[in-house]
Amino acid sequence: MKKVILAALVAVASLSANAQVWIGGDLGFDFTKADKNAKTVSTITVAPEIGYMFNEKWGVYADINFSSKSKQGPAADQTLNSFGFEVAGRYVFAKSGIASFFVDGGVGMDFYNKSRGSKFYVGFKPGVKFAASEKIELVAQIGTLGVAFGNEKAQNAGTANKSEFGLGVRNDALSLGIAYNF
Repeated sequence: MKKVILAALVAVASLSANAQVWIGGDLGFDFTKADKNAKTVSTITVAPEIGYMFNEKWGVYADINFSSKSKQGPAADQTLNSFGFEVAGRYVFAKSGIASFFVDGGVGMDFYNKSRGSKFYVGFKPGVKFAASEKIELVAQIGTLGVAFGNEKAQNAGTANKSEFGLGVRNDALSLGIAYNF
């Protein structure tokens, strides 16, 4: 029994020797206006994340996201707040100098306050990270290739479609973030 425990500790230690923990996330602001007579729709998103790289190629992470979308003007009571989470794996497929190119594949869920509806999604997100220093990385991702499914309450409230497939399912055409490596 002692040999099994010792072997397990050696295995964990060897994985930890190459491991890298990071914390980071995204902060987003979006202000849109359909035309000059339309009300401005503003969206603010905060999405902190924590991740763990097993080696130079493979890692996992989890994030939570908070979003608030509102119309400005007389209809200011049309505010939609959402809370969500995502768990994903990361595969780094190429490195060139300070840049690393990766793809994230994961699943997540969003919950909406007004409709009490929810949306489930599965997708892949390509990205690139730039090492600004030994500890700081700038991360950019564009789009999502995947599927999403909204429940009936979310569909009725207009927060999600019954099903979606394609690029940019989560309306995150461009995501910019920062990560701190331990």
